[in-house]
Amino acid sequence: MMKRFFAALMLVFLAVAPAAMAEGPVLMMATTTSTDNTGLLDYLSPEFKNDTGVELRWTATGTGKALKMGENCDVDLLMVHAPAAEKAFTEAGFGMDRKEIMFNDFVIIGPEADPAGIKGKSVAESLKTVMEKKAVFVSRGDNSGTHKKELSLWKAAEIAVPEKEEWYVQDRAGNAGQHQHCRRERRLYHDRPGNLYQIRSQCRRKSCVENPGGRG
Repeated sequence: MMKRFFAALMLVFLAVAPAAMAEGPVLMMATTTSTDNTGLLDYLSPEFKNDTGVELRWTATGTGKALKMGENCDVDLLMVHAPAAEKAFTEAGFGMDRKEIMFNDFVIIGPEADPAGIKGKSVAESLKTVMEKKAVFVSRGDNSGTHKKELSLWKAAEIAVPEKEEWYVQDRAGNAGQHQHCRRERRLYHDRPGNLYQIRSQCRRKSCVENPGGRG
């Protein structure tokens, strides 16, 4: 019986192995939802395969989860946006060859009516105003790069993160698109990353505060 089991197992292995080998080399990557939402990877991946013969596959998640996937050796490559966390990741021996290839501009976006009156203020003033008026603020709350940046902004404004306040909502969507939808549906303030076109487009339509030097 045991011999038949090993023989069957070997046959299964021999049947599967050629198919796996025929599939060709694959590069596994973890990246952020904001990068995935741009469509850039969908455009670049076939070009990359044509040039190298290697298929690029990726998982889109928050930076924190992406770094954890790297620690666990679940992926070969990371494309994330939290410089301090990236440097700590590399210094701990989990990664190598860190390179900065793009940047995010971080902005605080709110309803067009701007009930808290943050338009025209600095980021620090805006956060203080939101806190004083208890205007509902939506945080990613998921240890993503955007969430890490938001926490650094509260710190720079010398305000303790108001995580226990009722007006401070942590949606933990784990997705930049879902997070924006939540904020838009509820007409709230939030912090988000985006490329220059998205920032300028939204600043024309909504109350918007850009973070000078706030690239990450």
